[in-house]
Amino acid sequence: MKFTSTLIWLIGSIIGITWRVKVIAPQSIEPFNPNSPPRIYCFWHSTLLILAFVFRRTNKTAIVSSSKDGRMAADVAKKWGHSIIFGSSARGGMAALRQSIKTISEGRSIVITPDGPRGPREIVKQGAAQISLVSKTPLVTITVDAKGAWRLKSWDKFLIPYPFTKITITLSEPIEPADCAGDENSQDKLTEKIQKSFAL
Repeated sequence: MKFTSTLIWLIGSIIGITWRVKVIAPQSIEPFNPNSPPRIYCFWHSTLLILAFVFRRTNKTAIVSSSKDGRMAADVAKKWGHSIIFGSSARGGMAALRQSIKTISEGRSIVITPDGPRGPREIVKQGAAQISLVSKTPLVTITVDAKGAWRLKSWDKFLIPYPFTKITITLSEPIEPADCAGDENSQDKLTEKIQKSFAL
């Protein structure tokens, strides 16, 4: 596994430096500033390689499945300077929630793929909303448009942009958990807001 993760990191780094990346973000969001206020960044599982590379060494902590594939992805992410919390909707969710709250309290942002680790593809699960409501931390959704890319035959249709392709990364306005807090269906409502944000 170490050899495979190193190979993925090496190939991703070589291809990644050729990408022509444009990042569109609100003025209140500073994704490249490691000292910016904590946020919960959400993006689809299929864009994991792209965003792990583009936002390398920016003091973010990724929530990753403890499965074999998740641990391989974690090894790659670590090589790009990301910290890791292991946990998912299927296993280790409460431990991941506690570690996420601790990480946010220390001033670091969390990144999560809300349709992972096994799908359904591009359907938001409730984990991100739960972390946001408990920690009172805003969420930001991130979408990726690559002009040319390979799509793997995986459940998420994993995206690998061609060398030298144009990539546009768009960050949403912050989604405030306070807008949904205090309601008995707050987690469902916030999850719905996250889902809608991806479509904007």
